[in-house]
Amino acid sequence: MTTAARPDVREALLAAARTELVEHGRAAISLRAVARRAGLSHAAPKYHFGDRAGLLTAIATEGFHSLADKLSVVQEPEARPRLAALGRAYIDFGLSHPALFELMFAPAELHTSDPDLIAAQQQAIGELRAATGRLAASDTTPSGAQNLALLSWALVHGLAVLTRDGALLGTATPHATDATELAHSLAELFTQYVDQVPGPRPS
Repeated sequence: MTTAARPDVREALLAAARTELVEHGRAAISLRAVARRAGLSHAAPKYHFGDRAGLLTAIATEGFHSLADKLSVVQEPEARPRLAALGRAYIDFGLSHPALFELMFAPAELHTSDPDLIAAQQQAIGELRAATGRLAASDTTPSGAQNLALLSWALVHGLAVLTRDGALLGTATPHATDATELAHSLAELFTQYVDQVPGPRPS
């Protein structure tokens, strides 16, 4: 059996690439470096992923699946607390996996039309979209509900990035001392605003 045909090669390459990502960041990842770390031939990554973007796309796809798993375990049944809990979980994921999180949202590095990537993205962001929809007024237009979901995602994503980069605390937040706690509280505050949208709630 050739090295490229071994059934465990793909996972070994992904494991090596994940380590490279954590240790050196996505800019330093190359097919040659990943093959070397995995102890495989230089041809193995190309065989399984085609090119560097294919490898990074596979890692990002795994990341979105992990994010979806993180969000799916939120148990809060009530609409507003659930959205707040999902926001906190999203922020925590971004802070726990900063290099992966950055790669997941770096379209210039990925094959963005890859169907597995798209499905994983929709699965993860769909958790936030569904939770936001439960809070939207029943007379909200489809485009309005979609915009509200995008706004919710943009907020928690931005909070994760600002916290990760050490930019959330500063002159604009003079009384805050813990960036993660502040990010969580802002996500909670946003859900309170969303919950004030006028109109009857869906049954």
